Amino acid sequence: MLCSIITAAVASVALVGCGSTAPDDKQQAPSSAASAKPSASALGFPTSSPISGPEPGEIKRINLPSGRYFLLRLPQNYSAQRQWPVLLSFHGWSETAETMSAYTDFDAAQAIVAFPQGQDKAWAPAPYATATGEQDVAFVRAVVDAIRATYAVDDHRIYAAGMSNGGGFAAYLGCQMPEVFAAVASVSAAYYDKIHDGCREYHATPVGRLDIHGTDDPVVSYFGGSRHGESYSSVMDVLSNDEQRNECSEQIVTTRLSNNSVRMSWTGCSAPLEHIRIGGGSHVWPGGKYDKSNGLPEGFASDAVLDFFAIPGRVAGTENSANEV
Repeated sequence: MLCSIITAAVASVALVGCGSTAPDDKQQAPSSAASAKPSASALGFPTSSPISGPEPGEIKRINLPSGRYFLLRLPQNYSAQRQWPVLLSFHGWSETAETMSAYTDFDAAQAIVAFPQGQDKAWAPAPYATATGEQDVAFVRAVVDAIRATYAVDDHRIYAAGMSNGGGFAAYLGCQMPEVFAAVASVSAAYYDKIHDGCREYHATPVGRLDIHGTDDPVVSYFGGSRHGESYSSVMDVLSNDEQRNECSEQIVTTRLSNNSVRMSWTGCSAPLEHIRIGGGSHVWPGGKYDKSNGLPEGFASDAVLDFFAIPGRVAGTENSANEV
């Protein structure tokens, strides 16, 4: 149950984005997901053969032996002399990896970014998905393993983000693979009941969680509902469960952002928990290429997701868009 809320006075708080903060300082932010994992990796040695991936600053399609594929982008300044965070970004229903790459615009992110392709353009365990949860989880494990076998990866900083069906799938991965993902971010997510499998157990492993959702979403209602013959949870019910899972205190700090948007940050958590409620927001990646509302700054959701994961690097002009008031 959501409890008392402390309203933070925006005038007295200096909000700084990754674009104006040194990477080392940003990664130490206590509210970020960068330190959400323990000090020792539980992933072991990769079993995949190294892939023929892209050159630094490029994106390339990677075909796996299973017949499935993902797009992979390396940072412009990639070097094997340091370890890099990894971000898996999942498209919505009936979309593609290419579409997700286009509207998230993670091109400048200082991370190895993968855009997996869902089977028949969908992700389990949504009712319309043709792959099972086990099959999609196995695919994600194969993607992560292939990247780890080829590049210098920080095993403690592997993240997932997604839009709509992909946002629900990112949350599902947080429940199914907490030993892999330090944190996950969901935008306009459809939280079908099966998505929470693995998170209902007593003392489920805390995983960092960011949720972004518009209150006027006409496709996946902020307040819950039913689609394709299955019910899905309201945003606040999901966050209430995350509050318990992440062992948060009863206090929430709220900060008003641009255009009737509010950031809610839970305190005292074992793993960070945040929600950005977009007043009047629709079913879209806010501030992305296909957001025609002009209600939020360009790059809003992408900046918020990268901020939460403490990943520096933004496309020019979007360095602090998630923190504008």
